[in-house]
Amino acid sequence: MYALKTLLVKDSFLALVDQVISSGTNFCLTLFIAQKLDIKSFGLYSSVLLIMYLLLSVNNALVIQPFQVTIAKTKNREQYITALFFGILILLFFVLIGIALFFQFFNGKVLFQINSGAVIWFTIGFLINDFFRKLLLGLSKIKRVLFMDILFLILAFLFLVVKQINLSQVLLLIGVMNIVSTLPGFVFIIKNYEKPILWRLFVIDHLKQGKWLLSVAILQWCSSNFFILISGIYLGIEALGALRLVQSFFGIINIGLQTIENYFLPKIASIYANNSLKAKKYLLKLTIMGAIGFSIMTSLFFIFSDQIIVLAGGEKYQHYGFVIKMVALLYFFIFLGYPVRIMIRVLMLNKVFFTGYLLSFFTSLASFHFLLKYSGLYGAVTGLIMNQVIMILYWQYQLNKKQFQLWK
Repeated sequence: MYALKTLLVKDSFLALVDQVISSGTNFCLTLFIAQKLDIKSFGLYSSVLLIMYLLLSVNNALVIQPFQVTIAKTKNREQYITALFFGILILLFFVLIGIALFFQFFNGKVLFQINSGAVIWFTIGFLINDFFRKLLLGLSKIKRVLFMDILFLILAFLFLVVKQINLSQVLLLIGVMNIVSTLPGFVFIIKNYEKPILWRLFVIDHLKQGKWLLSVAILQWCSSNFFILISGIYLGIEALGALRLVQSFFGIINIGLQTIENYFLPKIASIYANNSLKAKKYLLKLTIMGAIGFSIMTSLFFIFSDQIIVLAGGEKYQHYGFVIKMVALLYFFIFLGYPVRIMIRVLMLNKVFFTGYLLSFFTSLASFHFLLKYSGLYGAVTGLIMNQVIMILYWQYQLNKKQFQLWK
């Protein structure tokens, strides 16, 4: 009983539980939305979500990612945290102006039959919620994050009450839910507020790290989503929706990957600063444990792909079971490259990180027409697999050049 109690209050276990709740809630919401909306509307929802991921990548590059490796050596923590909060508010301000101008320009166009106010609320909630989650995880305030995600889970039950819902209502409701669930984050900022007198130093440090990370973020988004967006043009918005639905279903696997990114990465960086050998052993242990669960889940998805796609989106997606098999192969390569990716981040080889995604994106530009024209969705996922292989090989080559042996 004592051992069980110790496990239940351990930060690493709570971080995993939190990620299960967060990813599980979003996973169920995606399935609900896919079943309630027609394929075209879900494709439009997927398009909005992809743009949100781009904005999220920019925020992560300029605010979150530098924070994850800087917080361990920062003396003025309260000032630093306050400066980060103001930073996200400034970025959000410019994003909202951009959205307002975008809808003003495209007002009345057939493609954008979405309420602009709904998109604005969705954007605010999406970015603010992600900021507080990653901030508090980086500060090891796991219980606060857990409370936030449990609150979001409770609010998500509102969708069960709604019988019919359109795309604008979906965006508005999710945005409000995200904002309400971040109240513990706002309370934390208020309690730890300290006037950021040293804000210039913080800005300089983040820009120094972020100049490469921002380029990487944009290229990473392009590398991950280029084939998906282009597939909407080549194959139709319905194909885009089907591919995004399958990717969302694989969000179950992202539970482990996101936990590594948000919680274990700062921890590995902290361990590496004191003992590189211990950090390598910790990463190896983490990789082996993850590989076991990863192999089981991807195998089940591959075998029962046809049944899973109908369960996820309904009968209207019954012809897209093959996409699940392809994405299962994709995630094998994603997992294969994660230890290399982590060490590139820990060693702060931001230029190397950037170049890997640059090579990947150039490959996408060179191959997308052939792959999509002659192979359809098979070609889209094949392109995503090619991107992963190129990045893994390049990053591993750079580690070897620096005589850094990850597994020795």
